[in-house]
Amino acid sequence: MAFFSKFGKFRIKQMGARFRTMTAASVFATAFAIAAPASISLTPANALAQSGAIDQATIDKIENYLEDITTLKADFVQISSDGGAAEGKLYMERPGKMRFEYNPPAQILLVSTGSDFIYYDKEINAPTYFDIDETPAGIILAKDVSLTREVKVVDFKRTAETMRVEMVRKSDQGAGSVTLVFQENPMQLRQWIVTDPAGIETTVTLFNTEEGVTLDPELFKFERIWPNQRG
Repeated sequence: MAFFSKFGKFRIKQMGARFRTMTAASVFATAFAIAAPASISLTPANALAQSGAIDQATIDKIENYLEDITTLKADFVQISSDGGAAEGKLYMERPGKMRFEYNPPAQILLVSTGSDFIYYDKEINAPTYFDIDETPAGIILAKDVSLTREVKVVDFKRTAETMRVEMVRKSDQGAGSVTLVFQENPMQLRQWIVTDPAGIETTVTLFNTEEGVTLDPELFKFERIWPNQRG
């Protein structure tokens, strides 16, 4: 499967019986206005945005920041350009571990255990397993973060407050892209956008982010819920 469309489609219930379709490749993925503090603009739409090639010093800055993250937790809002929307909590422990807990009525759980990346549909009790390195999550969960080894930076934009780095997989550049958005001063991951080969964008924006916190190891374990375990 393609790098940025590794996950299939999943459905999120909204407003009772209404369903929206979203791309789960967003194990990362722009957000509602509530997702970002008013003091920071995550979109480089203003005239101060500068676009061009990324220099090695900036690459080093981003790689070092990501590698220095030990643990992270945040609230997130996820939206898709095809109309889907969801929110929940993100937990991350580097290297290799991540958990997306979607708020009801969504019935989706995404867990990276350190060896597998699992997409779990609670409604039908169906887990699907992926290699972490074959998902966009692998970029920031890797022990040695690299923006040049397996991926290629194809666009870089900087404003007075943010940096946006768009990357494609070197081995399959037509498979879509992932864009990481960072706040500067202090450096912080704020958002990512996954664009699949069809041009559908799924964006995740983080807020209430805390780094270096103690997380329960059980968050990064996966256990299937059987019918007799349901409350």
